[in-house]
Amino acid sequence: MTAIKYTKEQISELQANKYVKNCTEKHIVFHTAFKLLAVKEIQDFLTPQQIFRKYGFPEYVIQTDTPSNALDRWKRNFKKKWRVEESKWKPKKIDFSNMTLEQENEYLKAKVAYLEEIQKYIEESVP
Repeated sequence: MTAIKYTKEQISELQANKYVKNCTEKHIVFHTAFKLLAVKEIQDFLTPQQIFRKYGFPEYVIQTDTPSNALDRWKRNFKKKWRVEESKWKPKKIDFSNMTLEQENEYLKAKVAYLEEIQKYIEESVP
C-alpha cells in the first residue's frame, strides 16, 4: 500500500465537497451523514467506487483504496452495533436499571430526536 499525499489544490477541492469534514495531505475525514449514506448505498449493491463517484468525489480518490477501505471499516462498525457520532464511533452502553421512568423516558425522547435529525440531514443531502 502506497502512502497517498494530496496536493494543496486537491485538499481544497476535497474540502469543497459537502461530505468531507476535514482533509490533510494524508487523510480525509468524512461527515457522519456520508458514512450513513454510503453504508446504505452499499446494501443497494453499489460498489464503493460508484458511491464515491455519485457523491462527487474526484477520480484521484476513487482510483485508490480509500473507498473500499473506508466502507469496509464503516460496515464493520455498524455490524458491531456501534452508534455514530461526529468523527467518533462509540459503543452504546446505557444502564436503565439505575434510572427512574422519567429519566429513561427523557433519554429515549432525546435519542429519537437525535435519530430524526440524522434522518432529516440524510434526506436533505441526497440529490
